[in-house]
Amino acid sequence: MKGSTRISMLAASVALATQAIAAEDMKEPSTRQYVAPMLHYLVLDEDRDLSRKGLGAGLVYGRELSEHWWWETEGAGYGLDSGVEGAADYYQYTVSTGVAYAFGDRKGFTPFVLAQIGGIYNDVVPDDDDGFDLHANVGLGAVTGPIFDNGLKLRAEARYMYDDFDGITGTASEDEGGFSDWRFSLGLEVPLGQTKIVEVEKIVYETREVEKVVEVAAADSDGDGIPDNRDKCPNTIAGGKVDGDGCLLTNQTITFNNIGFELNSAKLTATSRPLVDRLVKALKSQTNFDVEIAGHTDSTGSAEYNETLSDERAKAVRQYLIDNGVAAERLTARGYGEVVPVASNETSSGRAMNRRVEFRVSEQ
Repeated sequence: MKGSTRISMLAASVALATQAIAAEDMKEPSTRQYVAPMLHYLVLDEDRDLSRKGLGAGLVYGRELSEHWWWETEGAGYGLDSGVEGAADYYQYTVSTGVAYAFGDRKGFTPFVLAQIGGIYNDVVPDDDDGFDLHANVGLGAVTGPIFDNGLKLRAEARYMYDDFDGITGTASEDEGGFSDWRFSLGLEVPLGQTKIVEVEKIVYETREVEKVVEVAAADSDGDGIPDNRDKCPNTIAGGKVDGDGCLLTNQTITFNNIGFELNSAKLTATSRPLVDRLVKALKSQTNFDVEIAGHTDSTGSAEYNETLSDERAKAVRQYLIDNGVAAERLTARGYGEVVPVASNETSSGRAMNRRVEFRVSEQ
């Protein structure tokens, strides 16, 4: 049953192609196209001297030419029942092309007529009569509007089929003009491209993504946790606690371990001056508080020496701020020496933490 196997394989291939195409998300092209897997039932010419019935499957490719005109190409295969028990069936394989005229835009229910011409291969018994012959068909049909979001449609049609085969399967001769059959078909029409409904959904989704990106963007130049567009006190002292408007809260102590001085001196190091310059900007930006500048040392050296050194260093920071435009009446300075440690003086890391400058912020 070599031909029966071929027809079964063709029908299975058509079904798999339908599933693969229908599952894809595709964008509708400017020129509409489609494929239509079809199942066929044939009513045969009585002159074929067969059982007068046949079954088959095929695939149609269609392409838009204008508003109503379409070009279609079809490949199909048929099994013709010999009508004799135990006898081999006959098989046909066709390829034809032509035009279809649609009475509508094919976006809703649309009737159409068509005409095609091509070739047919007849696989008969005896094998000496196998060969290619002329094939033509005309018909009418209809296609529904989309039944799913991916644009899948139902298609039905009836065609008058002609071929000029003159072998021994019938009584016709070349003079009698070949055979005339009728074919009735049902199948699916799958657009090669995404429907407009899905395309609109994607556009809306992408627009929302752009809006989200814009909303997330927010700068915080002074790092106080309040975005610049809501920060009423820019250049806040780094490390200080702020309110909802980004303004420094009073009654808090801000510690700086990175304000350095030259060895056994109250002179600011060159690397410390950029930090103190930022403190100048912060104090000028918000003027509703006062600051006590407190100097602290570790326990190295005598307590008297450390108290004097810390006092001189606190006053040096105060003077630097005044020299750069901060109001003197807002600033006081005092050295506490080694008497207020925040870590153990027994380790180098602890001593480093104890050598510090504090800004004690208070209400005016």
